[in-house]
Amino acid sequence: METTSSSSSTSSPSAAELISKSKRKEALGWMEWLRGWLYVIYEMLFQRILASHLQNPLPLPPVNDLTCIVTGSTSGIGREIARQLAESGAHVVMAVRNLKAANELIQKWQEEWSGKGLPLNIEAMELDLLSLDSVVRFSEAWNGRLGPLHVLINNAGIFSIGEPQKFSKDGYEEHMQVNHLAPALLSILLFPSLIRGSPSRIINVNSV
Repeated sequence: METTSSSSSTSSPSAAELISKSKRKEALGWMEWLRGWLYVIYEMLFQRILASHLQNPLPLPPVNDLTCIVTGSTSGIGREIARQLAESGAHVVMAVRNLKAANELIQKWQEEWSGKGLPLNIEAMELDLLSLDSVVRFSEAWNGRLGPLHVLINNAGIFSIGEPQKFSKDGYEEHMQVNHLAPALLSILLFPSLIRGSPSRIINVNSV
Protein backbone atom coordinates (compact mmCIF):
# COMPACT_ATOMS: atom_id res chain seq x y z
CA MET A 1 0.00 0.00 0.00
CA GLU A 2 1.36 3.33 -0.99
CA THR A 3 0.89 6.35 1.25
CA THR A 4 1.55 9.92 0.45
CA SER A 5 2.01 12.82 2.81
CA SER A 6 1.91 16.51 2.21
CA SER A 7 3.12 19.34 4.38
CA SER A 8 2.40 23.03 4.29
CA SER A 9 4.57 25.76 5.70
CA THR A 10 3.56 29.17 6.92
CA SER A 11 5.91 32.05 6.59
CA SER A 12 6.74 33.91 9.80
CA PRO A 13 6.26 37.68 9.84
CA SER A 14 9.25 39.68 8.78
CA ALA A 15 11.14 42.01 11.08
CA ALA A 16 9.65 45.01 9.27
CA GLU A 17 6.12 43.72 9.87
CA LEU A 18 6.83 43.17 13.57
CA ILE A 19 8.26 46.68 13.92
CA SER A 20 5.27 48.16 12.10
CA LYS A 21 2.87 46.26 14.36
CA SER A 22 4.73 47.44 17.45
CA LYS A 23 4.58 51.05 16.28
CA ARG A 24 0.83 50.78 15.67
CA LYS A 25 0.32 49.45 19.21
CA GLU A 26 2.47 52.24 20.63
CA ALA A 27 0.49 54.85 18.69
CA LEU A 28 -2.78 53.41 20.00
CA GLY A 29 -1.39 53.53 23.54
CA TRP A 30 -0.55 57.22 23.20
CA MET A 31 -3.96 57.93 21.68
CA GLU A 32 -5.70 56.25 24.62
CA TRP A 33 -3.52 58.19 27.07
CA LEU A 34 -4.27 61.49 25.31
CA ARG A 35 -7.97 60.69 25.11
CA GLY A 36 -8.03 59.99 28.85
CA TRP A 37 -6.39 63.33 29.67
CA LEU A 38 -8.71 65.24 27.32
CA TYR A 39 -11.71 63.63 29.01
CA VAL A 40 -10.44 64.63 32.47
CA ILE A 41 -9.85 68.23 31.30
CA TYR A 42 -13.31 68.34 29.73
CA GLU A 43 -14.93 67.11 32.95
CA MET A 44 -13.03 69.64 35.05
CA LEU A 45 -14.03 72.55 32.79
CA PHE A 46 -17.64 71.34 32.57
CA GLN A 47 -17.96 71.06 36.34
CA ARG A 48 -16.29 74.46 36.86
CA ILE A 49 -18.75 76.11 34.46
CA LEU A 50 -21.69 74.48 36.21
CA ALA A 51 -20.38 75.40 39.65
CA SER A 52 -19.96 79.06 38.66
CA HIS A 53 -23.76 79.40 38.50
CA LEU A 54 -24.42 77.79 41.88
CA GLN A 55 -25.29 79.81 44.95
CA ASN A 56 -22.95 79.87 47.91
CA PRO A 57 -23.65 76.93 50.24
CA LEU A 58 -25.79 77.55 53.28
CA PRO A 59 -23.92 77.69 56.59
CA LEU A 60 -23.82 74.51 58.63
CA PRO A 61 -26.10 74.27 61.66
CA PRO A 62 -24.36 74.15 65.06
CA VAL A 63 -22.59 70.82 65.55
CA ASN A 64 -21.04 71.52 68.95
CA ASP A 65 -21.71 68.03 70.29
CA LEU A 66 -20.11 66.16 67.37
CA THR A 67 -16.63 64.67 67.09
CA CYS A 68 -15.49 64.21 63.48
CA ILE A 69 -12.41 62.56 61.98
CA VAL A 70 -11.49 63.77 58.49
CA THR A 71 -8.77 61.96 56.53
CA GLY A 72 -6.71 63.79 53.92
CA SER A 73 -7.65 67.18 55.37
CA THR A 74 -4.61 69.32 54.53
CA SER A 75 -5.78 70.10 50.98
CA GLY A 76 -8.74 70.12 48.64
CA ILE A 77 -12.19 68.99 49.75
CA GLY A 78 -10.94 67.51 53.03
CA ARG A 79 -9.33 70.78 54.05
CA GLU A 80 -12.56 72.73 53.54
CA ILE A 81 -14.63 70.05 55.28
CA ALA A 82 -12.38 70.22 58.35
CA ARG A 83 -12.46 74.02 58.47
CA GLN A 84 -16.23 74.30 58.03
CA LEU A 85 -16.94 71.68 60.69
CA ALA A 86 -14.55 73.33 63.15
CA GLU A 87 -16.07 76.78 62.57
CA SER A 88 -19.53 75.27 63.16
CA GLY A 89 -18.43 74.04 66.59
CA ALA A 90 -17.48 70.40 66.01
CA HIS A 91 -14.45 68.73 67.55
CA VAL A 92 -12.43 67.98 64.42
CA VAL A 93 -9.54 65.55 64.12
CA MET A 94 -7.39 66.00 61.02
CA ALA A 95 -6.06 62.51 60.22
CA VAL A 96 -3.10 63.28 57.97
CA ARG A 97 0.34 62.15 56.82
CA ASN A 98 1.91 65.58 57.19
CA LEU A 99 1.45 66.71 60.79
CA LYS A 100 3.53 69.87 60.24
CA ALA A 101 1.26 71.07 57.43
CA ALA A 102 -1.86 70.25 59.46
CA ASN A 103 -0.64 72.11 62.54
CA GLU A 104 0.27 75.14 60.43
CA LEU A 105 -3.26 75.14 59.01
CA ILE A 106 -4.76 74.87 62.49
CA GLN A 107 -2.71 77.84 63.68
CA LYS A 108 -3.78 79.87 60.63
CA TRP A 109 -7.46 79.02 61.12
CA GLN A 110 -7.28 79.86 64.83
CA GLU A 111 -5.81 83.28 64.00
CA GLU A 112 -8.47 83.96 61.36
CA TRP A 113 -11.22 82.83 63.75
CA SER A 114 -9.93 84.90 66.66
CA GLY A 115 -12.61 87.23 68.02
CA LYS A 116 -15.51 85.39 66.36
CA GLY A 117 -16.18 83.01 69.23
CA LEU A 118 -14.53 80.26 71.22
CA PRO A 119 -11.23 78.89 69.85
CA LEU A 120 -11.69 76.16 67.26
CA ASN A 121 -11.72 72.66 68.75
CA ILE A 122 -9.43 71.05 66.21
CA GLU A 123 -6.36 68.82 66.38
CA ALA A 124 -4.14 66.74 64.10
CA MET A 125 -3.19 63.06 64.35
CA GLU A 126 -0.82 61.14 62.09
CA LEU A 127 -2.36 58.67 59.64
CA ASP A 128 -0.72 57.28 56.49
CA LEU A 129 -3.10 55.17 54.41
CA LEU A 130 -0.14 53.74 52.48
CA SER A 131 0.73 51.87 55.67
CA LEU A 132 -1.81 49.50 57.21
CA ASP A 133 0.31 49.54 60.37
CA SER A 134 -0.30 53.29 60.55
CA VAL A 135 -4.05 52.68 60.25
CA VAL A 136 -3.90 50.21 63.14
CA ARG A 137 -1.82 52.59 65.30
CA PHE A 138 -4.17 55.49 64.64
CA SER A 139 -7.25 53.40 65.48
CA GLU A 140 -5.71 52.07 68.69
CA ALA A 141 -4.72 55.58 69.77
CA TRP A 142 -8.19 56.97 69.11
CA ASN A 143 -10.14 54.08 70.61
CA GLY A 144 -7.87 54.31 73.65
CA ARG A 145 -9.40 57.69 74.47
CA LEU A 146 -12.69 55.85 75.19
CA GLY A 147 -14.66 58.76 73.77
CA PRO A 148 -17.40 58.82 71.14
CA LEU A 149 -16.86 59.28 67.42
CA HIS A 150 -19.89 60.67 65.64
CA VAL A 151 -18.62 61.12 62.07
CA LEU A 152 -15.80 59.44 60.14
CA ILE A 153 -15.14 61.11 56.79
CA ASN A 154 -12.95 58.95 54.55
CA ASN A 155 -11.81 61.71 52.23
CA ALA A 156 -8.14 60.91 51.52
CA GLY A 157 -7.42 59.46 48.10
CA ILE A 158 -4.91 59.38 45.25
CA PHE A 159 -5.29 59.46 41.47
CA SER A 160 -2.36 59.15 39.07
CA ILE A 161 -2.37 58.99 35.28
CA GLY A 162 0.54 57.93 33.10
CA GLU A 163 2.75 56.79 35.97
CA PRO A 164 4.18 53.28 36.46
CA GLN A 165 2.14 51.06 38.74
CA LYS A 166 3.31 51.38 42.33
CA PHE A 167 2.84 49.07 45.29
CA SER A 168 2.76 49.85 48.99
CA LYS A 169 5.05 48.16 51.47
CA ASP A 170 2.02 46.02 52.38
CA GLY A 171 2.10 44.58 48.85
CA TYR A 172 -1.03 46.24 47.46
CA GLU A 173 -1.35 48.53 44.46
CA GLU A 174 -1.29 52.07 45.88
CA HIS A 175 -4.62 53.22 44.43
CA MET A 176 -6.35 50.10 45.75
CA GLN A 177 -4.89 50.49 49.23
CA VAL A 178 -5.36 54.24 49.72
CA ASN A 179 -8.78 54.53 48.06
CA HIS A 180 -10.36 51.26 49.22
CA LEU A 181 -8.53 48.88 51.55
CA ALA A 182 -7.16 51.33 54.13
CA PRO A 183 -10.43 53.32 54.52
CA ALA A 184 -12.35 50.05 54.94
CA LEU A 185 -9.89 48.85 57.60
CA LEU A 186 -10.03 52.22 59.37
CA SER A 187 -13.83 52.13 59.44
CA ILE A 188 -13.88 48.63 60.91
CA LEU A 189 -11.24 49.36 63.55
CA LEU A 190 -13.04 52.53 64.67
CA PHE A 191 -16.34 50.69 65.23
CA PRO A 192 -15.98 50.78 69.06
CA SER A 193 -15.78 54.59 69.01
CA LEU A 194 -18.49 54.89 66.36
CA ILE A 195 -20.80 52.73 68.48
CA ARG A 196 -20.15 54.99 71.48
CA GLY A 197 -21.19 57.93 69.29
CA SER A 198 -24.34 56.25 67.94
CA PRO A 199 -26.18 57.31 65.88
CA SER A 200 -22.91 57.84 64.00
CA ARG A 201 -22.03 58.12 60.33
CA ILE A 202 -19.28 56.93 57.96
CA ILE A 203 -18.97 59.17 54.91
CA ASN A 204 -16.86 58.13 51.92
CA VAL A 205 -15.79 60.91 49.57
CA ASN A 206 -14.80 60.27 45.95
CA SER A 207 -13.50 62.93 43.61
CA VAL A 208 -11.79 62.67 40.23
